[in-house]
Amino acid sequence: MNKKTIPDKFLYIPILILGLYFLFRLINQSKIISVFPLDKYNDWASYIAQLYFLKVCGFHNFCPYWYNGFINFQISQPGWYFFIYPLYLIINNVQLTAYLSLIISYLFSLIVLYINRIKLGLSKVKVFAFFLLLFGNAVAIGNYIRVGKIHELFGWFNLIVIFVFLIIYKNKKLDKNFLFIIPFYFFAILSHQNSAIISSLALLGLFFIKTFKEKLIIILTALITIIATSFWLFDYIKNFFNTTSATIIVANTLRVINKATLNDNIVATIVPIIFFIILYFYLKSVNNRKKEFIFLLPQIVIAFLVLTRLILFIPIINHVFPDSYNMFLLFFAIFMFFNIDFNLIKKYKIFIIFGLIFFSLLSVTLNIIFTANFISHTQLEEETLSMFPYVDDKYVILNSPLRKTSYPNAYYSYAAIYHNLSTAGGWYPSAVNPNYINKLENLENILNTKDCSKLKHELKELNTTNIITYDKNCDSLNECGFNKKVNKSRICLYSL
Repeated sequence: MNKKTIPDKFLYIPILILGLYFLFRLINQSKIISVFPLDKYNDWASYIAQLYFLKVCGFHNFCPYWYNGFINFQISQPGWYFFIYPLYLIINNVQLTAYLSLIISYLFSLIVLYINRIKLGLSKVKVFAFFLLLFGNAVAIGNYIRVGKIHELFGWFNLIVIFVFLIIYKNKKLDKNFLFIIPFYFFAILSHQNSAIISSLALLGLFFIKTFKEKLIIILTALITIIATSFWLFDYIKNFFNTTSATIIVANTLRVINKATLNDNIVATIVPIIFFIILYFYLKSVNNRKKEFIFLLPQIVIAFLVLTRLILFIPIINHVFPDSYNMFLLFFAIFMFFNIDFNLIKKYKIFIIFGLIFFSLLSVTLNIIFTANFISHTQLEEETLSMFPYVDDKYVILNSPLRKTSYPNAYYSYAAIYHNLSTAGGWYPSAVNPNYINKLENLENILNTKDCSKLKHELKELNTTNIITYDKNCDSLNECGFNKKVNKSRICLYSL
């Protein structure tokens, strides 16, 4: 590029800070290969189990393991599972496959940025800085490495490819090579509702600035992709409103500020503000400001809606997690930042240098404070796992003190994979009707009130005979006339 951009030397310390911590978190999370994830901040267990279900139940087939049986992938997006399934068949280790998919998604994303660095106006140093600012920040590490939103991370790899296509063709006439965007748009739709909506919004920016003939090519591209995904998409839309997914507005964390939502609200305020500040200087750096503004219009609108919280009231787009919109804005903020004419911001260079270092240190500090490392099993977790060989029918786990250290639904994943056990519960509530989930959750209240006849009736309604519970609840089941099968120090197994 002719114009001078941010000097690479400004990025050395942030790369070192973010890079070393990013590697540490990847190494720490590798414990998942040998230790099944059971902790309470954990989506890994759900996706690992569903990958196993793809193998044993197939696609769009009845799967008996959760919720007294459900249609596999009727609601769950199958993109990541399809992508990683061949590797799973080769190595035949579901936990190792899930972890390797994390590495593969990161590696592919970095490769896409690296091989397109010239077209994106990036030096080699800026490529690594771009990657770490996007994926090495506190929110991204918490979501993708710690919590394990691995199917959404795979969606982000496809989003990055799509964004690169859009940036390249922003100043280039659409040609036949543009059609190579289709497989990535295909997987973006199939990977997660977030990536499906964000990719479509981003595509609008290119649509707005192109000629009529080129608009037709974009429309054709979208139609081909929708037709290609129709084997899953149409059934998903048809069944969506019969499940808990229709009742969940994931942006609701922005509705109120409390201890649980404080971090989400802070990030969803700071990121749009940073986006607008960088946008201002970026537009001053380019020749055709109107074209760039229109191209970035979807991002500008999203930034405004997130900042003002109006995003809560707009259908469809309020079904995208705020963190995903923050990632969307952050990608383009980083791209614009690395393409600003440095002469325009040279007088702020001290603020930029220390700002980047401060951001890196703050990100690592917040991770250390709020994002725990991989949590191994305590004695209580091991005792719970030891119960499953004695379960001989459908079961539920009720009133578990495990919630302090682990998540009861994660055991439903473990028991399905390693003991071939089915349950009235599960770890993907979006797959079933809200009334069923309410009925299931109400079992704990019934046990607390010791309403024996109602508990037995509800268990029969849920086709369940085995109950795993803890402490004083064991005495309650005994008093209700349940059959004691196993009783250990704090845990017991009873049956009807």
